[in-house]
Amino acid sequence: MSLLEIRGLSVEFPAGENAVKAVSNVSFEVEEGETFGLIGESGSGKSVIGLALLRLLPESAVISGEVIFQGQNLFSLKPSELRNIRGKKISLMPQNPAGALNPVLKNGLQIEEVFEERRVDKKEGMKRSLKLMKKLFLTDPEKLCTLYPHQLSGGMRQRLIACMSLSFEPELLIADEPTKGLDPEAKAGAVDLFTKIKKEYGKTMLLITHDLDLALEVCDRIAVMYAGEIVELNEASKVLNTPVHPYTKGLISAQPRNGLVPLRGQSPSRIKLPEGCFFNERCRCSGIECSKKHPEIKKHKGGWVRCHFQSLQ
Repeated sequence: MSLLEIRGLSVEFPAGENAVKAVSNVSFEVEEGETFGLIGESGSGKSVIGLALLRLLPESAVISGEVIFQGQNLFSLKPSELRNIRGKKISLMPQNPAGALNPVLKNGLQIEEVFEERRVDKKEGMKRSLKLMKKLFLTDPEKLCTLYPHQLSGGMRQRLIACMSLSFEPELLIADEPTKGLDPEAKAGAVDLFTKIKKEYGKTMLLITHDLDLALEVCDRIAVMYAGEIVELNEASKVLNTPVHPYTKGLISAQPRNGLVPLRGQSPSRIKLPEGCFFNERCRCSGIECSKKHPEIKKHKGGWVRCHFQSLQ
C-alpha cells in the first residue's frame, strides 16, 4: 500500500523574465515501510522534491502536480491543516544538522521543545528521549543534554536530529543528505543509524543522498535524478549493481572504488533545457534521435528508464 504518491510534480523558480526548472514532471510512489532513495549529482532536484512535499520552498516557487499522503493532497491543505502533518506525521531531517540546531541553547532544552509542542510532560518526554538516544548509538545521553550543539561531533549532531525527528513517531521520515559533511567514520555510523531506524522502528523513509554506499545498504528502491527528472527507477541492488541508464553508469564509475572516472561535460541550463535528451551532450551512447526528441520514461527489465535505448540494446 502506498503511503506517499507523487504525481507529475514540477517546481520552477522565477529568474527575471525566465524560470529555473528545478523539477520536471516527477512521479513515484513510496510504499508503507519502504525506504525509497533519490540519488544524483548536486543540483539534480533531489532536495527540492523533499522540501516541496512539506511546502517549505520560498513563496516565489511555482509548484504543480499532486502529493498524496494518506489519501490527502498536501498541496490542497490549508496552512493550519498542514501544521498537523508537518513535523508530526511527516518529519524532516535537514542536510545540515549544525544549522538545524540552535547554537545558543543546550541540547536538552531543544529536545524538550519537541515534547512541549506535543503537549507531553517534559519529565516523561525526556525519559523517552534518553531511551531513544541510547537506541540510536548516543552514549551518555544525560551528559549530552547539558552540552551545546557545537560541542558535539557531526555524527552526534546527526543522531540528535534523528532522535528529535523520531520523537513524534512520524509515519514518514524525509532524510535530506544525511551524510553530507561527515568524516568517513561518521558516514559508516550513518549506515548503522538508518538501518536501525528502518528495521527496529519500521519507518517509511524518503532518503535523499549522493552517498551511493548508504543508498545501497539502506534503500529498497532508488530513483536516479538528472536535470530535474527521473532517468532510472528500480530496486536498489539493480540500479547500483547493474545500472541501465548511461548517467547511472557514469555516477557509479565516478565513485572512488571504481577509479574516480569523472562524468564529462556539465548539466544543462535549467532556464533553457535542450530539446532532446537532457543527458545527450554528456552521453557516450547518444544518437541522432537523442538530440531531437526528449525520451519518455518507459518500463525496462522490471524497472523504469528514460532513454532512447541506443545504450540498452
